[in-house]
Amino acid sequence: MIRLDRRVAIVSGGAGTRMWRTARLMLLGAIAAWAGLVSQTALAAPACSFSSVTSVIFGPYTVFATIATNGVGGLGIRCLGGNGSFTVGLSAGQSNSYAKRVMTSGANELNYNLYTNTARTIIWGDGSGGSSNMAATGNRTTTLNVFGQIPAGQDAAVGNYVDSIIATVTF
Repeated sequence: MIRLDRRVAIVSGGAGTRMWRTARLMLLGAIAAWAGLVSQTALAAPACSFSSVTSVIFGPYTVFATIATNGVGGLGIRCLGGNGSFTVGLSAGQSNSYAKRVMTSGANELNYNLYTNTARTIIWGDGSGGSSNMAATGNRTTTLNVFGQIPAGQDAAVGNYVDSIIATVTF
């Protein structure tokens, strides 16, 4: 089972950019007050939340199987404000690599990966290391499927294998 955490890192140009914009607005407000002008400013920031998270459940893995074991999970995301579009990236999990994610059961490992498409050919990551992120449109709830696959032919010990993946929304 892959658990998709309900945590999200929201990025809108970075904290430094946000602080700069706030400082700039304060400075403009001070200049306007000094000049005897009345000015009101507001900074509307986009916001996202997960409306649902469904873990990828592979079911039993058979070491003698000749075909891969597939599973499907999903993310429901609602974003409001901003420019109307956003991307969703997934972390590499405990393997720290998109080339081959790893689930563990104690000291035992089982290779797998997560994909953006049903054919399981495009690795879902953060856009680095040969991975891609998913693009979506905001101002509504968007449901994204997470397609998982465990390659056949792994001599895995009996156990419950897990990994934790963090989804990051960037707008």
